[in-house]
Amino acid sequence: MHRYTCGEASLQALLELWDLPVDTNSWATAGYLGAIGSGNTTCGLLIGSSIGIGLRCGHGIQGTPEQNEDARQKAIQAVNELYNEFLTEFGSTDCKTLNKVDFREGEEISEWMIQKGWKQTCDVFLNFTMRKCLSMGKDGKL
Repeated sequence: MHRYTCGEASLQALLELWDLPVDTNSWATAGYLGAIGSGNTTCGLLIGSSIGIGLRCGHGIQGTPEQNEDARQKAIQAVNELYNEFLTEFGSTDCKTLNKVDFREGEEISEWMIQKGWKQTCDVFLNFTMRKCLSMGKDGKL
């Protein structure tokens, strides 16, 4: 995870785990870091996982999601389940709230990096999202 942005980490892992095309799909989350530099938005791991779920549900299907309502509904339900369980487990989906750091403040970021704050937060969240996504795939929800 530590060489990718948050969104990239979850998407890259799911692309590999689900044997989905990497070349073009891996760019979908390239700009999502530290909740876009503010922390005041959704955890990037959820963003990347949501994209991965959509790609998995649409893999091998011709046309757009609205042309394939069953697969689209699977994706919607799976993303909803992931977000709701994440929220239940961690109390928030907001990056700043989860990490207790303002990614706009240089001193806070520096201290968070020195203390390796991601080990108690982002690493835990990544583990949760990957396990949940894999479980949903195994259970036929994707």
